[in-house]
Order: sequence, then C-alpha cells, then structure tokens
Amino acid sequence: MSSTSSTIAVVGAGPGLGQAVARRFGVAGHPVALISRDAEKLRGVADSLAAEGIDARAYPADVTDGKGLTAALASAAAELGRIGVLAYGPAPTFPSEAGQVPDLKALGFTSAVETTVDSVRPMFDMLVGGALTAAAAVLPAMREARDGALLFTTGTTAVKPVPGMSNSGIALSGLRSWARGLHDDLAGEGVYVGHLSIGLPIVPGSGEGDPDALADRWYQLVQEGRTFETTVGF
Repeated sequence: MSSTSSTIAVVGAGPGLGQAVARRFGVAGHPVALISRDAEKLRGVADSLAAEGIDARAYPADVTDGKGLTAALASAAAELGRIGVLAYGPAPTFPSEAGQVPDLKALGFTSAVETTVDSVRPMFDMLVGGALTAAAAVLPAMREARDGALLFTTGTTAVKPVPGMSNSGIALSGLRSWARGLHDDLAGEGVYVGHLSIGLPIVPGSGEGDPDALADRWYQLVQEGRTFETTVGF
C-alpha cells in the first residue's frame, strides 16, 4: 500500500476515468500529477480538481515521446514529491453515451486480416511503449522506498479477442503479460502491480461502468495490495 503522502501520476489523464482516479486518490491525500498530450484539456482537468481542493498539476507530454514522458514524470516528482502511484491508461476516445457504437476504423483499430506491422506499431507505442517508459521512470524510487503501486488500465482485448480490434489486442495482451511478470518479480518488495480490464462503456451513472466506481475499485485494490487482475463488464 502506497503512503498517502506520495504523488499519484495519472498518465493518459482525461475528463473521464483519469479525472475520477485522480480525484479518488487526491481526496485520500495524494498530490496529483496529470499527464497527457492535450495541454488544454489537461489544464481543464487540473483546474476542476483544484476547485475541489485537490493538489493537482498538469504536465503535458505525449506517451509516445519517451524523453518527454520521462521529463514530465521527473518534473512532477521534483515539484510534488516522490511518485508512489502510477496509473497508466491512455486509450482512443470512445463515445461517452451508452448505446453509441464507435467507428473502430476511424479510431485506428484493424481486424485480424487487416492487421499489419504498420497498424500495430502506433498501438504498441501508445499502449506498451509508454507504459514501459513510465514504469522505468518511477520504479527505482518505489523499490528504494519499498512502497508503491503500478496500475495498468486496459480494455477487453487485453484478455480476449474482439472482432475489428486485433491490432490493439496484440499490444494490450502483451502489456498484460508484462505487467503480470512485473507483479511476480516485485512480490515481496512492497510494490503492488495491478491490471484492470474494462469491458463496458465508461459512462457516469452506469453502475460498474461509472468512472467514480471504477476509480474507487482501483483505490481499494491498491489498499489491499494483492490482487493482480480484475475485470469489469465481461
């Protein structure tokens, strides 16, 4: 369990689940570092959380830019304190209304027969490459303190194939496998590694898919510090 004085870095932070996770941990006493490439949207999330009395600051960075992401995390640690929780969950933006069917091709997804090296590479860079970079930036201090949490949020394709989303499946299933190995490698060092796979729309007021409910689930998993994988919606 990470101490409440440590910073949570929410990578891929947006006004939905990212903001909810930041709020849940912020209310519990963690300073919040918000990281995503959209600086304007990020400032809006930071301002909203600050209005609620949460110490939240924006650190714009693209997760596919390794040097930029590492620098953002270093700046956050220098300004807010050691990063004790890393919440990693960048993803394409899906419709926020229940019942809406997303245009998978427009979001960059490909079916199995359409999947190529070129269609997998951007998914890998966003979903896996950024996770590896972020973990490398924060894990040494966590291991030294013997206290920390690495939280990876994914979708259904991390666990089972979904028609039309094979390129993300290659990336997310790989991320899941690596995270599981990390969980096992760090057992006994005081660093918790968890994976939450969400298989339903994230919509306020929708029960299990409510962003605040999902954020609270993450918080409780960190407090427990044992369960590697949790699925919601499938």
